[in-house]
Amino acid sequence: MQQHVFTIAEVCAQYGVTDAIICPGSRSAPLVYAFTHNQAFTCHSVIDERSAGFIALGMAQQQQKPVALICTSGTATVNFFPAIAEAYYQKIPLLVLSADRPPELLNQQDGQMIMQKGIFGKHVLGSHELLCFEEDNIDFNLTERIVSNALETSLSEKGYGPVHINVPLREPLYNYDFEHYQANKPNGTANLLKRGAIQLPFFEGFMEAWKQSKKKLIIVGQWPKSQALSDALQTICEQQSVVILADICANQHQVKCISNFDFLLKSLSDEQLELLKPDLILSFGGPMISKSLKTWLKSITPSYHFRLQASENPIDTWGNMTHHLCAQEIPYINALAKQKENDNQEGKAYFNVWKNFQQQLESKVSSFHKQEIWCEPTCVKQIIDLLPANSILQVGNSSAVRWVSWNVNGRNDLEIYCNRGTSGIEGSLSTAIGTAKARPSQKVYLLLGDLSFIYDEHALWLQNLPSNLSILVLNNQGGNIFNWIEGPKNHPNELSYFTTPIKRDLAQICLSYQVKHQLAANPIQLQQCLVQTETQQSLTVIELDFTAPASQEAILTFLKLKLD
Repeated sequence: MQQHVFTIAEVCAQYGVTDAIICPGSRSAPLVYAFTHNQAFTCHSVIDERSAGFIALGMAQQQQKPVALICTSGTATVNFFPAIAEAYYQKIPLLVLSADRPPELLNQQDGQMIMQKGIFGKHVLGSHELLCFEEDNIDFNLTERIVSNALETSLSEKGYGPVHINVPLREPLYNYDFEHYQANKPNGTANLLKRGAIQLPFFEGFMEAWKQSKKKLIIVGQWPKSQALSDALQTICEQQSVVILADICANQHQVKCISNFDFLLKSLSDEQLELLKPDLILSFGGPMISKSLKTWLKSITPSYHFRLQASENPIDTWGNMTHHLCAQEIPYINALAKQKENDNQEGKAYFNVWKNFQQQLESKVSSFHKQEIWCEPTCVKQIIDLLPANSILQVGNSSAVRWVSWNVNGRNDLEIYCNRGTSGIEGSLSTAIGTAKARPSQKVYLLLGDLSFIYDEHALWLQNLPSNLSILVLNNQGGNIFNWIEGPKNHPNELSYFTTPIKRDLAQICLSYQVKHQLAANPIQLQQCLVQTETQQSLTVIELDFTAPASQEAILTFLKLKLD
C-alpha cells in the first residue's frame, strides 16, 4: 500500500478536520485505513454516495470546518456531485478524496474507472491530483503540500467551499504498514493557514452614501447563526432607523427585522410597493428564498446598492448593484454599527411603513390560523410554535421552506437551515442527519415534503441513526406546489409531467428501515407526536396527512390573503 495516504490523514488532522464520511469500496481501502487508524477522526460509514455527500455537508455546515468525504473509484465519485454543487453555492468547506486507479489504465476498458481528474469542474474551489507513486519512490512532502494547499483553499478568507483531491492508487491495496510510515515519514509539518488583518475597503466612501441616504434597506441572505452579527444588526436597526430583511436561513430571528416579507411583498399593490422603495441597499450573505423579493428588487433602481462579500466575484442577483465591497462581512457590519448618525425622521417614517404593513398581514394570517383548518400552512405554524426551545430546524425545499418562511415569526431561539445553494430537493434528509450528528446535544427537526423524503430515503441505511433527529413529512402525495404556483396549474393536461404523483406508503418505508413511524391527521395528534419527540430514544418519522381536498382548498384561500 502506498504509505503517503497516512500523510493525507495527518495533514487533515493538523487543519482541525475531525470527521470523515467513508463510502464502501476496495480501491479506497488505503484511505479508509489511514483515517480509521488515526485517532483524530470520528469515521462514519455511509453506503449511498449521494447521501454521504449531503451528510458531510450537514456536518460541515454546523462545524464550519472541512469534513473529509471518501469514496472508491468510478461512478461513486460522480454521486457526490449534487452535494458538492450545494456546498459550492452555500460556501461550505468539504474535502473530497476520491480513490482512483493508476492513470495509465484510463480509457483502457479497465473496470470502475472514469475520468475523475477535475471531474467537478467549476463547482469546487480547487481540484488536485496526487501522483501515483511506486512503493519505493514516494514524495511525502509533495503530498503534504497538495493536501495543505487544498485545505487552505477550502477555508479561504474569500469564502469557504469544497475542494477535490483525486488519489490514484496502485495495488496491492491492503498491505498496511503504519509502523513503517511512522519510521520513514518526513519531519515537516503542514503550513497551517494564517489569517491576515481584516481590511475595510471603501469604508469612507460607503459611509458618505450611507449618511446622505434616508431610506436604507439591509438584506441578509443565508448565514450560519452568529451572535456577533445579530448584535451589530440590532444596534444598526435601533440607532439608525434602518429596515432589515433577513432570510429565515440567515438566523437573525432575534433582530428587529421585518418578518414574513416574502408573503408581504406578494400581498401588496403596486401603490403600496412604491412606498417601500429604498434609497440605499446593503446586501450580503447567501441566497434568498423569497421570489417576491427578487421580483420587486429587479423592478427598482436605488441610488446605491452596495454588495458586501469576501469573494472578489460580485453577486448581482437583482441586477441593480452599484458598488462591490470586497471585505469580510461581519467586521464590516461591526464597523457600521459603531457609526453615529443624526436623527433620521424620514428613516423612521420609512421603517414604520414597513412595520405597519407587516402588522396588517400578521393580523390576517393569524385570523386564518385561528380557524384551525388542517392544512399545510396552519400545521407548519403549529409545528414552529411547539418545537422545544433552542431547537435546530432543517427544512426541505419547494413548498416546505416557504411555509416556514411565512410562519416563523416569534421564535427567536430557533436555528433554521435549508439547502438553498442550489435549492434541490435531493439530500435534505441526509443533510439533517449530518446536522444531528454534528449537534448531538440539541434537538434537530427536519420538515420536508413526501417527495423529498422518498427521494432521499437511502439516508436511512445509515448505521447508528441519530436519536436526536425527528422528521416531519408533509404528505400531499407528491409535488403539490405545482398545483398553486403560477404557470403549471394553468396547463392541466401537462400537470402530470410537472408533478410527481406518488403512491408510496411512508409507514412501509419506515418499517423496511426499522425506523419508528407515527401518523398525524389533525392538530391534536400532531401535538401529541411532537411532545413525544422531546424524550425519544431513536429517530422518529411523523407523517402529516394532507391528502383530503379540504386541505388543498385551504391552501388556495391562504395564498389569496391580501392587505386592504
